[in-house]
Amino acid sequence: MQISPIELLGLVAGFFGTFAAAPQALKIIQTRQARDVSLVTYLFAMTGGVLWGVYGWAVDSLSIVFWNGVSLLMCASIIWLKLRHSGEPG
Repeated sequence: MQISPIELLGLVAGFFGTFAAAPQALKIIQTRQARDVSLVTYLFAMTGGVLWGVYGWAVDSLSIVFWNGVSLLMCASIIWLKLRHSGEPG
């Protein structure tokens, strides 16, 4: 399977967009504190990831499907950490 240059660009862009949330997750894990993390922000991001993933599936775009799947896992992890380490959601 050969990947087109534009699909490669999508894969690289998806990597950076998806892992932009990684520092937040690491900080929550290290400090065990997530009170100041916005739950709504990550719920919106997760919803967007699901919708983009469906769109990527519809247009047969590997980069969109793959990275939005990873993004969904990242957002779900941060939401779980938020609920576990904040004492109160929101």
